[in-house]
Amino acid sequence: MGHSEFVPDEAAFLETLEQLVSIESPSHDVEAGNRLAGYLEERLKADGFEVRRVARQGVSDHLVASLDAGGDVSTLLLCHYDTVWPIGTISEMPLVRREGKLFGPGVQDMKGGIAIALHGVSLARLEGELAGKVTLLITSDEETGSLTSRDLIEELARQHDRVLVLEPARDDGALKVARKGVGDYEVKFNGVSSHAGNSPELGASALRELSHFLIYAESLSEDGKGTTVNVTTARGGSVRNVIAERAACGIDFRVRKQSEADRVHESIMAYQPRDPRVKVTVEGGLNRPPLELTEANQALFDEVRQRASARLGLELEGAEVGGGSDGNFTSAIGVPTLDGLGAVGAGPHARHEQVDIEATVGRVALLAAILRA
Repeated sequence: MGHSEFVPDEAAFLETLEQLVSIESPSHDVEAGNRLAGYLEERLKADGFEVRRVARQGVSDHLVASLDAGGDVSTLLLCHYDTVWPIGTISEMPLVRREGKLFGPGVQDMKGGIAIALHGVSLARLEGELAGKVTLLITSDEETGSLTSRDLIEELARQHDRVLVLEPARDDGALKVARKGVGDYEVKFNGVSSHAGNSPELGASALRELSHFLIYAESLSEDGKGTTVNVTTARGGSVRNVIAERAACGIDFRVRKQSEADRVHESIMAYQPRDPRVKVTVEGGLNRPPLELTEANQALFDEVRQRASARLGLELEGAEVGGGSDGNFTSAIGVPTLDGLGAVGAGPHARHEQVDIEATVGRVALLAAILRA
């Protein structure tokens, strides 16, 4: 089988990608997101998909596009169209092609992934039979925690044999075979105010309690296990001459294993204030479970790696990364999941966000090879 079997149309791919980037779609702008959803709906229908829009309160519509095909291996492709960039960013960070790269807001995270999904499915069909049913789920709230799409993601994943996540690859092109779970807490401290000069002893400082708590919380980190617990925001007090009655802090924590998430959660919830007059309340927990390298995930990666080698002459690597994705949800419910199949580039969420054109177009061929019977 020759390596020229899957040859993507680079010009058509770039046209699609530039169109997607030019329709800006920040997470919190419902109207803007729905403009892009409308474009994608028409595009997917023209490509032969059956499309339904799933409306949820406070966010733009999620899109579920299905393509029934022969074959018995069904695939869920996971994408999101929301970006971290506000409307108008494209005038400050315009679409630019330079030295084999394409720059622009959301080009890598993850409009490149959506373009790969569209062109990868088309290329696979052009070359022959699909391995089975393909469903493309494109959500609108991944960047803000997937709060309105998680149930949809899990429901669809259970109906498929495998999940391929079109999030960006690692900068060197490696696929993502493991991701840390991600969680957060908001912790509030309610103390007793008093005059800082006349009667400080009558006060119970919420700020002092926060400082004890910060050291306690961050000591829960375990470098050897890849567990990080960081107090990343803090606020408190009212004026300089009053013992602080109130304070609050925010925590970001990341774990490789569910057992570590349980340990951190139990420890945070068990915190006892040094000053019993200060009341401590904790809200939050694990938002995304870890994407662990399970046997099922390893088997899927091995199959994709073997296929890439045989059909494309491509040697793929797998990597563990710290950030989470919607693939964390599908892996945690036991559906074989492989992540990082999207754009190859650099600078997601950064001003220099970019994709490597040749490597990213290569991902179209890779996806087509995976989806083929």
